[in-house]
Amino acid sequence: MSLTAVYAKKALVGEELEVLEDACILVEDECIAEVTTRREFEASGRDAAIVRLDGRTVLPGLMECHDHLALDARLPGHLDMMNLSECEHTLLALQGLHDDLMSGVTTARCLGDRNYIDVVLRDQIRQGRVSGPDLLVCGIGMKGCHGHGYVGMPHSGVEEFRRTARENMFHGVDILKIFVTPGAPAASPEEFIPCYISYDEIRTVVEEAKAMNLRTAAHCIGGRGLDYCVRAGVDVIEHVYSITPDQVKLLEEEFDGWIDMTSGIVLDPEREPYCPPAAVKKMRAAREYSRQCINQIYQSKKIRYTIGTDANHGLLYKELEYACEGGASSLEALKGVTVHAARMCGLEKKTGQIAKGMKADLIAVDDNPLEEIRALKNVRFVMKSGKICKAE
Repeated sequence: MSLTAVYAKKALVGEELEVLEDACILVEDECIAEVTTRREFEASGRDAAIVRLDGRTVLPGLMECHDHLALDARLPGHLDMMNLSECEHTLLALQGLHDDLMSGVTTARCLGDRNYIDVVLRDQIRQGRVSGPDLLVCGIGMKGCHGHGYVGMPHSGVEEFRRTARENMFHGVDILKIFVTPGAPAASPEEFIPCYISYDEIRTVVEEAKAMNLRTAAHCIGGRGLDYCVRAGVDVIEHVYSITPDQVKLLEEEFDGWIDMTSGIVLDPEREPYCPPAAVKKMRAAREYSRQCINQIYQSKKIRYTIGTDANHGLLYKELEYACEGGASSLEALKGVTVHAARMCGLEKKTGQIAKGMKADLIAVDDNPLEEIRALKNVRFVMKSGKICKAE
């Protein structure tokens, strides 16, 4: 077994991402063997291959909590690309996986693709045949026949949802995903938000998941559908762009799950050139109201949240900036893609922090992101499972 010592000016270690000065992280095979200081390691007289990240800050590899492999929000007309061939989807996926990894994402939670390419690529990455973040996948997303969900497939009735849930589980997915509401946010609290899936359909998917010890994720911007998700026991509610103060209170008092934030879809004007004009018009009209809704989550002391991009590959750093602008501390924003993200995914004993026994998923940036969150824009070093993937 070989030992590698990663030297850095600072490291953000443990569950609280505490700053360790003059850090030395010892890596043995795929795992972290010890977290110490450079001085202490050199005084021990042990031999190791040295990786010098002098002047930089090392932190856990990032976890992208809302990804899609066959979508790329950086491309014009990307929403209609779900009608492309399986081969074309795979090519898009390989590029997105590369860009995510190079941006510091070492684990990604994928929430719907076609033809089970996410399952195949997850397994290929595990076997070392494809390069990319480790994946958690959901296979075929389930939506109502009359409902939203570019990456979802249409369903109607409890038994159709049950059948696809079981088909997904037959293929070995990690998550079951449903699409409950529209994608575009409301422009005001008075605007009606449709719910495309019944409570019984939602509850059926939750029950099927729990029978196999899997987690559920629901695309839901708000409205009655959000109330249904809480009542049915959905594990993670995605987006919540149009959540009301009463629903925030409901989450604080009765919800034991997680909210996965993807603020940039509404707040980032740089995404507009790649979306249909009608969608852009609606997003602009809803932007300020959505900002108010979203910020309630970042400012709550009780709601647990994680952070993703919804297929804006390589640009996760932007989402952390929106979180901080909305009232989150840099520490809580970082936890949303590390410590808390691992816990939401059920991976808290494997990854998400720099600690002995964890996977050696490490990245390095020039400055301390606890002081300047934008430091994550330029990731200089990426190590995944003890293997160096990027070094600048």
